[in-house]
Amino acid sequence: MLHEDILREIFYPNLEETHFWSTDWDPVFYVALARAGFISISQRHPDLGAVLIAELQDAYAVLDWPNLHVSGHVRKIIRSGRLEDEGIELRIVDDCRRVLKCLLAYHGPRTWLSAPYCALLPRLPADGDFGFALRGTELWSMKGSRGAELIAGELGYTIGGTYTSLSGFCTRPDRTWRHFGTLQIVLLAQRLRDLGFAFWNMGHPHHTYKRVLGARVIPREEFLERWCAARNLKIRLPSA
Repeated sequence: MLHEDILREIFYPNLEETHFWSTDWDPVFYVALARAGFISISQRHPDLGAVLIAELQDAYAVLDWPNLHVSGHVRKIIRSGRLEDEGIELRIVDDCRRVLKCLLAYHGPRTWLSAPYCALLPRLPADGDFGFALRGTELWSMKGSRGAELIAGELGYTIGGTYTSLSGFCTRPDRTWRHFGTLQIVLLAQRLRDLGFAFWNMGHPHHTYKRVLGARVIPREEFLERWCAARNLKIRLPSA
């Protein structure tokens, strides 16, 4: 079903179909879906339990680096010298267990990160096999009053020259780190840009914060044209 010809002839042109489900938690299947442009989450079915939901959206939020908007709050943090004073470090890691733990604590029991999905994540490639690598992003304060502290981060994956985000967390409601969740996104975008990535696939287009950051909402056809070209680029993302 995920053969290139079938995708282009049947799935891609059909804008009426955006969500598909499966009980297959095989990592090779997940990677094949991701390479085809689907973003997979999970939901609970009343009879089947947790199922994999593969979304082929009718439009995508895409952040191109020249459009990145750095808010006044983030600019103020950068100008204040806090990044140096508090030893702020952005780390991109292969081992996503710490990020996953933070995501589950942050989003609580209503998260789409079901038990089968969480069990699938460690089985996904972290070294670029099939052009795919699961990535965790961690924003650390190394010199704060409480010692080393993880203050924000997210889970996502790289495929060729693309980065796709899945879910993020921050230390809200701790006002010490107010706006540092947005800072993490800005620093990651700048890192991806400097490494030569083509764009950031932010997925679902209906979240205001993505547009505030500079993401454009583009239709499926335009997105997939760019996606299929960029996913075959040869870029290695160094990890911490």
